[in-house]
Amino acid sequence: MIKGGSVIFDGKEISSLKFNQLRNYKGKEIAYIFQDPMTSLNPTIRIGNQITEGILAHTKVSRKEANQRRLSCLRNAGIPNPEKRLDQYPHELSGGMRQRVMIAIAIAMDPKLLIADEPTTALDVTIQSQILGILKEINQKFGMAIILITHDMGIVANMAQRVIVMYGGKIVETGGVLDIFESAHHPYTRSLLASVPRLDADSNEPLEYILGSPPDMIEPPAGCPFAPRCRFSMSICYHQMPERTDCGLGHTLYCHLMDERAAEQRRRFISEYSDAQL
Repeated sequence: MIKGGSVIFDGKEISSLKFNQLRNYKGKEIAYIFQDPMTSLNPTIRIGNQITEGILAHTKVSRKEANQRRLSCLRNAGIPNPEKRLDQYPHELSGGMRQRVMIAIAIAMDPKLLIADEPTTALDVTIQSQILGILKEINQKFGMAIILITHDMGIVANMAQRVIVMYGGKIVETGGVLDIFESAHHPYTRSLLASVPRLDADSNEPLEYILGSPPDMIEPPAGCPFAPRCRFSMSICYHQMPERTDCGLGHTLYCHLMDERAAEQRRRFISEYSDAQL
């Protein structure tokens, strides 16, 4: 249930559409890659049939044409020997291969938008790099927009053009990827960046970590959701969500530190997170 706001896709408001109307967008216009392919793929259905199912549901092509398209999708998803994979079940594939199958299913309808939710979770570094390379290739080859949901700042640096940093269901900072990495203004964003290991850092110095626990989203806080874990929080942070601040060049921020009355606290924040530390 949507309590407020709107979802604009391709210039159209879609959050108020009925189920049958919204079904025209799912898979066909907007596709989703789930975090865990093992629980997202049907373990009792062969890989080829799982891809064909979506194609037949959203188009009027024949089964023969659908079968040809599914082979092309598997190849575009970087799956070797796709003819063999069609008759296999998910449990017969490795984690990386199952994630490639999820990508193949997602791109089968040539959607305009691909949403990838932690697509490299539980994969080793080499396979992660391969999956991200496939997503980049799909983006460039088909002009498909990608929303990548991740907590890995290394992936953000490698993949993103524009970044939206969220905490507790709220947007806290947005901007171009270079702007975010070079001049992040929110304490949460800075903490995320400071916690990433660096080759030029002193190995004897401990990595930064964020104290405390995430907020209870059953009863979300009235103010900034990061306030209880923020070393620079003030009384107002617990009671009132900060207004949006435009930092220029598409960089926006939601933080009470930007208020002129918080000048002293902001100076302490800037002093602690100097550019030399990030």
